[in-house]
Amino acid sequence: MRFALAGFNHETNTFHSIPTEYENFEKSMMLRGEEITKLYETPSSVGGFYQASRDLDFEIVPLMFAQTGPLGTITSDAFERILSEILDLIENNGPFDAILLDLHGAAVSEEFHDMDGEITRRVRNLVGPEIPVGINLDMHANVSKKMVDNTDITTVYQTTPHLDADERGYHCAELIYKTVKKEITPVQWIETPPLIINIVNHNTNEEPMKSILQESKKLHSDNEVVSVSVAEGYPYSDIEKMGMSFIVITDNNKNKAKDFSKKLAKYAWNKRYEMNSSELSIEKGLKEAVTIKSKPVVLMDAGDNIGGGSSADSTHILHKAREIGISGILQTLYDPASVEECMGKIGSSITLKVGGKSDDMHGEPIEVTGTIKKYFEGEFEDLGRTHGGGRYFDAGDTIVLETEDENTLILTSKRVGNTSIELYYSLNIDPINYPIIIAKGVMSPRPAFEPIASKIIILDSPGVTSANLKNFSFSNRRKPMFPFEIDEAVYD
Repeated sequence: MRFALAGFNHETNTFHSIPTEYENFEKSMMLRGEEITKLYETPSSVGGFYQASRDLDFEIVPLMFAQTGPLGTITSDAFERILSEILDLIENNGPFDAILLDLHGAAVSEEFHDMDGEITRRVRNLVGPEIPVGINLDMHANVSKKMVDNTDITTVYQTTPHLDADERGYHCAELIYKTVKKEITPVQWIETPPLIINIVNHNTNEEPMKSILQESKKLHSDNEVVSVSVAEGYPYSDIEKMGMSFIVITDNNKNKAKDFSKKLAKYAWNKRYEMNSSELSIEKGLKEAVTIKSKPVVLMDAGDNIGGGSSADSTHILHKAREIGISGILQTLYDPASVEECMGKIGSSITLKVGGKSDDMHGEPIEVTGTIKKYFEGEFEDLGRTHGGGRYFDAGDTIVLETEDENTLILTSKRVGNTSIELYYSLNIDPINYPIIIAKGVMSPRPAFEPIASKIIILDSPGVTSANLKNFSFSNRRKPMFPFEIDEAVYD
């Protein structure tokens, strides 16, 4: 039994000014054939596919896996080149008994707002209606009916931070295996109420998501239900399908799949006011942090959420901290130009304008004077459970700068999310020694920082991933939609 494996994974922030090009995938992760084996033992979606193949004794044929960090809209050139290669590999390496796809679910290209839906459509057209196709998606997927219609199994991570990518990948592969073996006849239904949840409320360990997930698990008590998925949606894609979705898969009972997905969507809809939220201003968050005696306090820079497609070089918090006289901050900043200026000058004092260089949304560069303390080549590994199951990271050439105002800035030449604290340890920095750590993100840094943080505070900072959705001008989303049109949005 041969299952093809391919992946085309991207979370697209359509408000980001920098497009995502083919070269971004090449530089980040573009694996072919046996190169994909490096993902065997990672707690990722692909890792889950492989574990299922070992346990259930089917063969995985790895074809291609392309992934890069969130940025702006994917160019048509990048989309067509990558997908064409995947389709050619499926066609030339068959026949296959099934297809397993690792997609994100929130990818947008210049031509296709529902890029993941277009991927599934073309795969289905290639392999025909009889070959089972399974996709495993990120919980921040904007899932469409097109995606569900062109697949047999659609599963979604069910934790944010994402710590179950491998489990859900395994679940997807197991259901596809059962479909091939004729043990089940999967029928899918998706409900997409006009609803998006504020990013600060995506934590599935807290309300309101905690009870929504508990409600979804109750549906498994019915022996005809084979899978239930809740997708929180990705609010930074200005597209029609943006929003929450609820997918129920049954064994050959369409009415039950429809009824149960509607029931779950209605349950979430009734909690919609809990899904809206307000956060602390930068100034209030900084002032609260210095009143907390135990350290470190971790300030989440929501507006520069690297995992959501931001610039990684926001200086808004640093500027405000200087203005009100707060120091002792540990922070990473993407700034390849400043890294280049520091190269070969370990131990030297230098004055630089750092950060704020990617666009005009994330603050002006801030001038600092300090000592260049360390250089690191940037590649590091995390063997623990990280958001999304990542294990291998690359910050590029990295410099540690100790500033005169007693902050520690880690300047990187590649955008790297704060989903692992192994970067600090690779630099012989112990983060627990710092009063304040700025982590760029909202949910993705939590698995790394919760074990060491005395408190985590989310800041309502400006930027391309601001938690306040009123800061963005949407032109393609559904209308009315909660919480944009609070009174007009209706779901029956």
